[in-house]
Amino acid sequence: MKDVATEIIDRYLAKGLTLLERKDLSMTLQRAKEFYSEHAGKFFFEGLVLAMTSWPVVALLLEGEEAVAMVRELNGATIPAEALPGTIRHDFRSAGGPFNTVHGSDSLVSAAREIALIFGMEQ
Repeated sequence: MKDVATEIIDRYLAKGLTLLERKDLSMTLQRAKEFYSEHAGKFFFEGLVLAMTSWPVVALLLEGEEAVAMVRELNGATIPAEALPGTIRHDFRSAGGPFNTVHGSDSLVSAAREIALIFGMEQ
């Protein structure tokens, strides 16, 4: 039986994305706050930080044509209750409990910053 992370990775790969790197890690409070710094002060910021620090994270570095847009489409709506069937956030919503199961960069600029934060950090 596959774990949730493997099933999600398989969905990305099935759409033609290439997995360049996978990193399994635990986020520190400081690293999570830095990761979501653009949301500091918003009502959901503390929940994002809590989610990222509550359990191990599987970070993926994916590559492909229009990868940011493709990942966002595969992930589905940010609020899992609004995500359509067949999207990751809908189909795996129970795996994240009250939180999203996946994160996807919203732009190439965000992706570059997030890649540097996650894949440039010490293990």
